[in-house]
Amino acid sequence: MQKQQPAAGTMGGSTAAAVPVSAILAAAGATTAMAFGFGALALPSVFMRPLEVEFGWSRADLSLVYTLSTVGMALGGLVWGRLSDRFAPRLFLTFGSAAMVAALGVFTLAQSLWHFYAASLVLGGLGFACLYAPVLSVTALWFERRRGLAMGIVTAGGALGQGVMPYTANLLIDSVGWRPAYGILAAATMLALGLLLPAVRPPASAAAAPMQAGAAQSAGEARPSPVPMLAAAAFLCCACMGFPLVQLASFVTAVCGSSDLGSTSLLVAMLFGTVGRVAFGLLADRIGNLAAYATASAAQTACVAIYPMLDDRLGLLALSAVFGFGFAGNMTCLILCVRELVPAARFGRAIGAVMLVAWAGRGVGGYLGGLAYDGFASYTPAFLIAFAAGVANLAILALLAAGTTTRGKPAPHGLSPAPGR
Repeated sequence: MQKQQPAAGTMGGSTAAAVPVSAILAAAGATTAMAFGFGALALPSVFMRPLEVEFGWSRADLSLVYTLSTVGMALGGLVWGRLSDRFAPRLFLTFGSAAMVAALGVFTLAQSLWHFYAASLVLGGLGFACLYAPVLSVTALWFERRRGLAMGIVTAGGALGQGVMPYTANLLIDSVGWRPAYGILAAATMLALGLLLPAVRPPASAAAAPMQAGAAQSAGEARPSPVPMLAAAAFLCCACMGFPLVQLASFVTAVCGSSDLGSTSLLVAMLFGTVGRVAFGLLADRIGNLAAYATASAAQTACVAIYPMLDDRLGLLALSAVFGFGFAGNMTCLILCVRELVPAARFGRAIGAVMLVAWAGRGVGGYLGGLAYDGFASYTPAFLIAFAAGVANLAILALLAAGTTTRGKPAPHGLSPAPGR
């Protein structure tokens, strides 16, 4: 086995100091894609207020804008994930970035609710979904050693984008209005993705991966796959986080009477989430991917139970920091769990299938939160629904851990038979 490592041409055969420049550039491009992709999906949380004022649409109707983007992300990820196992990533990165920019441009001109719905489907299904699997797959190919840390850094871009992009949008809305704000964000997205995505290219050794896939798959197919249970846990985990992600800014605004504090709470959550993704990536390298995933899920679940008990600014900001740190680790650890359970040649379709279920959960959680608020004129029932989903998720993870233990503890860096795969 020692003789195989240098042949991979990636980080697997050397130390962290030997990371090639191409790997660093690929990770930087992947991180940028995550930042602008997740940031764009989080924009409804701050655009909800001006749209409600101008058009008089209900909170449930506006929450559906976010839900449809997650539906698009889920369905698109299933399709693009399977295709990304067969074709070079450049095609997906070019098409996906163009679709994201186009969708943000449509928002600037939208006059009807269905315009927002259609553009959200494009943003998620033809835009970010097209980028998601390829950038993660390329990152995993470059980093065999310390894969948890590498994935933590890349996915941290998503947490950072979810905080910075809505916060910036809120400032733009207050200064120039919501339509120009969307236009400025579209231009920034086009510039950033156009400059950095071309660097997201797999290592040369990855070309041989499809020919080696057969042996890798036969070992994994000899026993029932835990991926369906992992997908069920992901649905509940994302349903738990979906409501706070969509409604956190509005909830804090309602409690404290300050829209600035509302957007700040979301920014705090995502900034700490940026740290959380890296931290949980490191934790996964040490205690295993599934154990780290359960730890992140427990922190998130506890936070959604505490939110409705608080009504002071400092307490809400502090809890938002803890929530962001915990919730963000879920995404990193979920990706690592999937990568551990399937060979590299099937990672695209596997992550597409799991994220189909996960995004569905996130959309359901976000929409149910808005529906519960419209029905009860209170955020407490929605937080209780999120808490119940979190507890159910932890129960499934416990069952999954018990089943994994009976087969032997999985390697924290994945089950692929050769580094670089």
